[in-house]
Amino acid sequence: MVLSRFSRPLRSLAIGLLALTAACVDTGGALSSAQAAGSQEYEMEYQGIERSYRLYVPSGGGNQSRPLIVALHGGFGTGKNMEELTGFDLVGGNAGFAVAYPDGVGRSWNAGSCCGPALKKSVDDVGFLRAMVADIGRRTPIDTSRVYGTGFSNGAMMVHRVACDAPDLFKAIAAASGGIMVPNCSGKKPIAALLIQGRADPRIPWNGGDFEGNYRPPVRDIFAKLASRNQCAAKEDSQQDGSADCVVRRGCAGNAEVKLCGVEGMGHQWAGGKELLPRLLGKGTRDYNASQKVVQFFQQH
Repeated sequence: MVLSRFSRPLRSLAIGLLALTAACVDTGGALSSAQAAGSQEYEMEYQGIERSYRLYVPSGGGNQSRPLIVALHGGFGTGKNMEELTGFDLVGGNAGFAVAYPDGVGRSWNAGSCCGPALKKSVDDVGFLRAMVADIGRRTPIDTSRVYGTGFSNGAMMVHRVACDAPDLFKAIAAASGGIMVPNCSGKKPIAALLIQGRADPRIPWNGGDFEGNYRPPVRDIFAKLASRNQCAAKEDSQQDGSADCVVRRGCAGNAEVKLCGVEGMGHQWAGGKELLPRLLGKGTRDYNASQKVVQFFQQH
């Protein structure tokens, strides 16, 4: 394969770009028309850095305040990539959500101990996301009590950091293929959380481990940590959802349940989306649609 000629970091970059720029979720062909209806790009300055984000606002509803989904791309990605990958314009828009797709600095997020230029430059991405939500509120009516965060890979790690460092920003979070990358999660406010993870993910090992010099904790440990933070009951309820084995901890403070869905046989992919580079990133799945599950979870909270 041509990629084998590159150094390891460059090979990872090339793989990431190929995966994220080609990705799309199966939306029955309706995604392009939904995007054309209202997805726009905006720019803002934060701490001397020009930042940008895409915003989709579904038509109708007048001046009524809408709930907002903030969707964070993975490493080497962009907001536009995340928009195409998830299809949230269609899935979230049909449920009445506005959706924001911000761009990370250097196609990365400073999620704590990961990743890329944003980490090396100590970018304040938590502060940027708070400022972006405020900027969106000046453009369109947003219900600030119903702002939700979701992300893939490095974006999932960033969603966890927001929940730890700024627990008042998101009402609930949904993290796909990415765990907590800060040493201490000081957030005391209970936040409902959905974790979606491929059990065969080579980059986010289910049982934890090192990937290119960066340690990723076991998924079960993250689930337990979130349940403890939310003061959930000890009992676990098990559910089968397509190819995903799910466990739920309820009886939490503020009804902030924590749910983990491990997708059998899936690698580092967005569940329900187009399978990309399976020999390197692992297989995808058509038996579990992450975009639909994330929106449903946010509707419940």
